[in-house]
Amino acid sequence: MKLEIYDNGSDSWIDITPWIAWQGLTFSRNDVDSPNAGRDMSGYMHRGRVAVKEKMNVKTIPLKSDECNVLYDLLLPETIYVRVNPHPETNGSKTFYMYSNNVQTTFVSNVGGVERKTMSFPLIEN
Repeated sequence: MKLEIYDNGSDSWIDITPWIAWQGLTFSRNDVDSPNAGRDMSGYMHRGRVAVKEKMNVKTIPLKSDECNVLYDLLLPETIYVRVNPHPETNGSKTFYMYSNNVQTTFVSNVGGVERKTMSFPLIEN
């Protein structure tokens, strides 16, 4: 599977797949219900689904500072374009306009005098 993020600065797609940890990419689908969703007095459930949003949780391997800076720059805009190929549902290429949650969880480790950062962040479809 290949995960790419569009870089507005260079007008190109950046492949972040090599930076993703083993089993560090998970997909989920979430329903967005209308304000009228819920149960009535008879127990009947009214969904009123408005949309379905996809969410990806990404966890990276320990990255060097320069790699981490590239990833920070890609995630800096609040909304970004993300391309997945193949997408698990369609088995084809799929492009999303996603909310990138500018605040990533970052773990810093120091191994052999080299600082490494492991990042974890969600990408939520707009």
